[in-house]
Amino acid sequence: MATHPSVAYCRVPGSGRIALASLGDGPPLILLPGWFTHLHERWSHPCAAAARARLVRAHRLVWYDRLGCGLSDRRRFPHSLRGDVDQLLAVMDSLGIERPHLLAHCAGTPAATTFAALYPERVDRLVCCSGFARGGVAVTPDWVEAFRHLIRTHWELATRTLATLVIPNGSAGDLAWFSDFQQMTTTPEAARQLLDHLLALDACATLPSVRAPTLVVHDRDDPIIPLAAGKELAALIPGARLHIQEGRGHDLLIRPSSTLVDVILAFLARRPFNGDATERKTQEHLTRREKEILRLIAEGDSNKSIARVLGIAPGTVERHVTNIYGKMAVRGRAEAATRAVQLGLTGYGHPH
Repeated sequence: MATHPSVAYCRVPGSGRIALASLGDGPPLILLPGWFTHLHERWSHPCAAAARARLVRAHRLVWYDRLGCGLSDRRRFPHSLRGDVDQLLAVMDSLGIERPHLLAHCAGTPAATTFAALYPERVDRLVCCSGFARGGVAVTPDWVEAFRHLIRTHWELATRTLATLVIPNGSAGDLAWFSDFQQMTTTPEAARQLLDHLLALDACATLPSVRAPTLVVHDRDDPIIPLAAGKELAALIPGARLHIQEGRGHDLLIRPSSTLVDVILAFLARRPFNGDATERKTQEHLTRREKEILRLIAEGDSNKSIARVLGIAPGTVERHVTNIYGKMAVRGRAEAATRAVQLGLTGYGHPH
């Protein structure tokens, strides 16, 4: 199997040229772009690279830059939901893909669901992550106006601010990476236009016509798109399954845990997935030292006490605790202690 993506271009009728790439040999899986996209830089973060490696072991993964971003044409384009659908259609037709799975994140979900409704014969399975049916439910006009002002007056500060929202448990390196990624991906003017486009998106009218088996995945405390938006999306698609993840992540790929990829791959392969499997995976991804620290957290030890018990520096303990929170998608010591009990890392047994 090839280890480097195949890059090509296609033209949207009556519009611009799109950059697209594919990697892998399995059943086709098309990743729709969210707000910002860049064909190459999207995968430069280690977590994203690891997620892509897992996806391409099972699928032919296809991804592309929406018009105005990345390597696609960046001239001024009128943005619309129909335009987003036409971009997906152009990518599929250019590669001769007839019936792929669709994987959409955030602003890509209205296009994916509308495409599935308009072309039911051309979609196998559909996964929507951190998605929404209406932009007005996903973000408020006041929030959009405030962020538009920030983009207009201080683009670098805007990208840093969004980084802290998108990766709330991110390290300094994660936040710097995401800020740089946004600045490479598009221009401030295009970012404002795409933000207005997100607010205007509304796929509600077509959602009842979706026939593809659909999975809606949403973090309970998603800092960008509220869970209510994901619940509405799942409620409007006949037979859709809503899978709520405990955590406050938003980005589809920049996650220290592979739990989300596990859920996606299981759904696409028609395999069952449940909380027990998630717990086993969570424990597998904790290092021996992290398990020791988590056990001591559950027993009520402070970071200083843990450092003394294990003979390591308090700063090292703090870094381990940050990693544990990110991997387990918990927000504090109480949640971490509860999860430690659930995972059998203490002598207390499972809570009732």
